[in-house]
Amino acid sequence: MPPSAFVGRQQQLDLLLSDAARASGGESRAVLLCGDAGIGKSRLLEEYLERTPMRHSALGGCLELGAEGIAFAPFTALLRQLVRVVGEGGETAGGELARLVPGLGPVRENTDDNGRARLFEAVLTFLEESALPGGLSLVIEDLHWSDASTRDLLVFLLRNLDSVPVHLVVSVRSDDLHRTHPLRRVLPELERLPRVRRVDLEPLSRNAVAEQATALRGAALDPAALELLVERSGGNPLFVESFLAAPDGGSVPDGPRELLMRRVEPLAAVTRKVLGLASMAGDRVDHGLLAEVAEASGIGEDDLDEALREAVDAQVLRATDTGYVFRHALLAEAVKGDLLPGQRVRAHRRYAQALAGGVPGLPRAEAVAQLAHHAYAAHDHPRALTAAWEAAGLARDTSAYPEHLELLERLLELWELVPDAGERLGFPYGELLLEVCRAAQIAGSMRRAVEHATEALADLDPGTEPELAARLLVARGLAFKELGRLDALDDLRAAAALLPEGHPERAAVSASTGAVLMMQGGTTEAEKVTRAAIEEARACGDRASEADALITLGSLLDSTGSEEALDLLREGIRIARDMGQDQVELRGLNNLGSGHNYRFEYEEWLVCAEEALARCVELGVFRSQGVMYVNGVVSALAALGRFAEARERLSTNPASDDLAGGRRQALIAQLAALEGDWETSRRALAEFARLLPWDTTTTVEYMSDHYTRLLLLLYGPQEQLAEAARRALEGERDFGLLSQTRFSVSGLSTTASVVWRLRRRNGPGDRELAGELAGVLLEVLAGEDWPGAPVGEMTRHACLGFLEEDPARALEHWELALSLSERARGIFRGECLYGAFWAVLESGAADRARELLGQAEALLAELGTHDIRQLSGEMRAALAETSKVLPAGLTPREAEVLVEVAKGLSNREVGERLFISAKTVSVHVTNLMGKLGVNNRTAAVARARELGLG
Repeated sequence: MPPSAFVGRQQQLDLLLSDAARASGGESRAVLLCGDAGIGKSRLLEEYLERTPMRHSALGGCLELGAEGIAFAPFTALLRQLVRVVGEGGETAGGELARLVPGLGPVRENTDDNGRARLFEAVLTFLEESALPGGLSLVIEDLHWSDASTRDLLVFLLRNLDSVPVHLVVSVRSDDLHRTHPLRRVLPELERLPRVRRVDLEPLSRNAVAEQATALRGAALDPAALELLVERSGGNPLFVESFLAAPDGGSVPDGPRELLMRRVEPLAAVTRKVLGLASMAGDRVDHGLLAEVAEASGIGEDDLDEALREAVDAQVLRATDTGYVFRHALLAEAVKGDLLPGQRVRAHRRYAQALAGGVPGLPRAEAVAQLAHHAYAAHDHPRALTAAWEAAGLARDTSAYPEHLELLERLLELWELVPDAGERLGFPYGELLLEVCRAAQIAGSMRRAVEHATEALADLDPGTEPELAARLLVARGLAFKELGRLDALDDLRAAAALLPEGHPERAAVSASTGAVLMMQGGTTEAEKVTRAAIEEARACGDRASEADALITLGSLLDSTGSEEALDLLREGIRIARDMGQDQVELRGLNNLGSGHNYRFEYEEWLVCAEEALARCVELGVFRSQGVMYVNGVVSALAALGRFAEARERLSTNPASDDLAGGRRQALIAQLAALEGDWETSRRALAEFARLLPWDTTTTVEYMSDHYTRLLLLLYGPQEQLAEAARRALEGERDFGLLSQTRFSVSGLSTTASVVWRLRRRNGPGDRELAGELAGVLLEVLAGEDWPGAPVGEMTRHACLGFLEEDPARALEHWELALSLSERARGIFRGECLYGAFWAVLESGAADRARELLGQAEALLAELGTHDIRQLSGEMRAALAETSKVLPAGLTPREAEVLVEVAKGLSNREVGERLFISAKTVSVHVTNLMGKLGVNNRTAAVARARELGLG
C-alpha cells in the first residue's frame, strides 16, 4: 500500500503555517490540535514540520507508562534534537538541562526548593536562545498521555514565551479525555492564554474520503462502494485506510480493534509475534531492547529483521533512528489487546529481565522507568519494588516532584507484597511513609501529606520511636500550616515534646512553631517560642533554622515599629544568603519590605522589593518565582502614588502559576477600584476566585479580596453601606476578617467609615447594623496585639475617630491620625483628612475645615484616584452647604439638634435619631441656648420656630 495520503486538511495546514509565520515575526504562538484517535493529527503534523517557515524544528511525544512514566519525556526528546543542531546553551542553562539530557555537563545537586524553578527557567531560556535567528517550531504529540511535570512545564512555557519566534503545536486525543482526566482542567487554562488557539479536527467529508480512497487504491471507487466506505469509516482517515487494506473490503468488523487488526492478520506468524512483543512497550520500542526480548522469546536475529521488515513494509511499524514506532497508537493498542493474558504477562517478564540486565544505548532514566512498569505488570514485585525506588530517586533529581510522589506511593503498595521490602531497600516502613509525606508537601499535595503522616502515626509507638514520630508530626504540622488549619500547632507542640533538650532538630521545630503562631495571630507566644528557637539554633549550630527564626521574629516585631525588627530581618537575610537558603532569604526581603511599609517608608519598601526581584534573576528563578515579588514592587509603587508604573509592571510580567496569578488579579482589582474602573475590578475579582477557589485557598489570600469588595461597595456606582457592613460581619464570623490585624489592619479604617456613614444615613436597620459592626471593631482595637507601628497607630486613631460620637473627642483622634499619616499616600491620608474634616465641621471650625479640604484636593491633584475624588467631593459639598449662614451662629449639628428638640423629643430620643449620645445632645442644647439667648428648652423651641427651624 502507498504512504498515507494527505487529504481534507489543507485548511488546517494553512492555519498552522500562517500561525508559524506570525510567530516568526517575534511573537510566540501555540496551537492545541485536538481530535479523536485516527483523525489525522500526526499526518497533519508531518506536513507542517516539512513546510514550517522556522529555521529549526523538533518533535517530542508523551509515553503511556502509567505511574512509572518518564517525567518530561517529550521535552527530553525535543532538547536532545535541539542540542544536536544549535548547541548546548549557556553555562547556567546547560547545567540544569543536564537533568533532562545527560551528557551536557555535571548535574547540580538539588539542595533547596528552587530546583524545579531553575529547571523550568533553564528550559525556557534555552528555547529562547535556540529560536534566534530564524525561529523554532516545536511539536509535542499525545499530550493526553503526559505526566504532571510535562503539563506543568508546558503551562509555564506558554505563559512565559513572549517576544521570541517560537511556534509550539501540541496534539491531544480528545476522545481519551474522560471526566477525571487531568487535562480536562488544564486545557481550558491553556485556551485562555492570549497567544494560544485551539484547532479541532473533524471527520473527513465525503469528497475527502473519496480523494483518500483514490490516492490509496490508485483509482476512484464506484459511488456505492464510496457510500459504504463513508458510512463504515465515519470519515476517520485511519479507519478508511484499514477498510481499504482488506482485499475486498471484508465484512463490517465488530469494532475499531478488529478493523485495525485486518492490517496485521495477513502477516507471517513470526511477524505477528514480534508485533505483539513490541506492543507491550507501548506505541514505540528501542531496537536493542526489542531484540533482547525477542531472543528470550525464541526469535533469532535474522528472523527478527525479516519480521520487522515485513511490518514496516505493511505500514504497521515505522523505523526511527533508535527503534520502531507503530503506524498509529490505536494500532499498537489493537495488537496488544489481541494478546492473551498469559502472553502479556510473559512479555512483561521478558522486558523486565532484559531491562534488569542493561540495554546498551538506552538512557538509565528510561530503562528504570520501563523496568518498574514491566516488573509490576509481570507481578515480579521484588524487582518492581527496587526499580520503583530507583525511578523515584531519578524523578526527584530531575525535579519531577509529582512523579516522585506517585512512585513512592507505588512503593507503599508493593511493600505489602514483598515480605523483605525493608531489607531490600535498607530502611523501615515508617521512614518510607515519612519520605512519602515530605514528597507530597514538595509536590504541593498537602492533603495527601496529611493522610500519609496520619497513617504512619496511627501505627507508631512514640515511646519506642520518638524521633520518627516527631518528624512525622512536623511533616503533618507543616502540611496543616499550608492548609491554614489550626491542627498545625498541636502537631508541632507534640513534636517538640518528643525531642529532648539539645536535640539538633528542636530548633527547626521551634522555628516552624513560631511561624505558625505568627500566622494565627498568637503574637506573644510566637515571640517567646521564636526567641527560644534562635537560642536553640545557635547552641547546636543550625544556621538555617537560626535565619528562619530571625526572620520570623523580625516579622513579628515589625508591627511594633521598633528598629530591632529591621535589624533582625537584615541579620536573618544575611545568614540565609550565606547558607544558600534562597527561599528563606527571599521571604526575609519580602518581610523587610513589609516592615518599611508599616512605617510609611515606601521608598525603602520599593528598594527591598526590587532587591528580591534582582535576587530571583541571580538565582535563575525570575520567571518561575519572581512574579510573586513583582507584586511587592507594584504594591510599593501604588503606595507611592505611581499608579502608571504599577500598571506597567503588572502587565509586563506574566503570572507563572495559579497562586501568583491569583495574587496578581487581587492587585489589579484593588488598583482598578481605587481608580474607579469598576468593570476591570470586578473581572479581576472573578478571575481571582477562579484561580484561587475559596474551598482550597488559605483565608489570608482572601483578605485583599474582601477589602477590594468593600471599596467597590463604598465608592462604586451605587453606595451599598448595609451590604458592606454585612460582608464585614460575615467575614469576621467565618475567618476572623477583622480580628486578624496582622493582615487586615489596612482595611479597618475603611470598615469603620461604614459605621460612620450608616449612623449619618440612619435608615431602617442602619442603627442596629452600625452598632453591631462598631462593637466588633472596638473589641478588635482593644486587643493586646494591636500593631504599634505608625500604620497601626494611625489606623487605630482613624477607626476611633469614625466610631466616636462626640465630635470633640473624635477630633482628638483625628488630629493624631493626621499627624501619623503625613508620610502616607492614597486612601490612608484621604480617610484621615475626610474624617477630621467632618469632626471639625461639626465643631463649627469652618476655616479649619476649608484647610483640610484644600489638603484633600492637593492629594487628589497628585494621585487622581477615584476614592480621593469622591471623598473630597463630599467635603466640598458639605462646606458649600455650611456656607449658607445659619441663624444665631448655630453650627450644622446644633441646628439639627434644635430641629429635633422642637419636635418635643428628649435628649435620649434626639440622640437616637441623630445617632449620638444623650450626653453629647445635652452639650449641643446648652451651646445652642446660649447662642439663642434663652435659658430653657421651651424658649429654645419657640425661638426655633421663629427662625423657621421648628
